[in-house]
Amino acid sequence: MINVIEIQPGSKVSLVGGAVGEVIENMADGMWLMVRYLKIPGGEAGLEELCHAQDVIDVLPNDAAI
Repeated sequence: MINVIEIQPGSKVSLVGGAVGEVIENMADGMWLMVRYLKIPGGEAGLEELCHAQDVIDVLPNDAAI
């Protein structure tokens, strides 16, 4: 599992199910991030939602193509 406490707002994260999100806010509790979906299979990009630490697969480079 990724240590979400270290993830900064503006970071891109890959999530379970093939979604990619941009971190809007880190709740700094080690469990939750507020993300804006940049890519979500079967969903609408732009949606903002809380994301649990167990759903974060990786932190992507800032220049990663989405």
